[in-house]
Amino acid sequence: MGLAVSFTAWLVVGECFASELWGLREGLKLCCSLNIRCLEIEMDAKSIVEVLQNADYVNNAFSPIIDECRQLITQFHHVCIKHCFQQANQCADGLARMSCRMNAEFLIYDSPPVDILEIFEGDLNGMYFNRICPKPCIGV
Repeated sequence: MGLAVSFTAWLVVGECFASELWGLREGLKLCCSLNIRCLEIEMDAKSIVEVLQNADYVNNAFSPIIDECRQLITQFHHVCIKHCFQQANQCADGLARMSCRMNAEFLIYDSPPVDILEIFEGDLNGMYFNRICPKPCIGV
């Protein structure tokens, strides 16, 4: 089993893409500071996963933080970045919701916060959630 370190941060960022990049960067920095050498990153932000997997991707508005994330990734011996659906990323979603009620700008937790403990334990025990997909409309 890996570490159960997590963080919450109060952000004033108006765009999901920027928020996801910021969270990734801060998570990578935290892992570097903890001297973690191998890392598996699961994100429900498929666009971020695709950006990081495409070395040729350039975005003038976000290039500085994308470049910083790419540079931080080189600090690890092994990194696997993959997309997961939101239902499989409920701990991250719970931490993001917690950040809305925070009095501090940035908090690091050495163990799962009480607010997400049940979700965390379910994840450890292999609990899964069905993903409901609407039935596609077929031709008129």
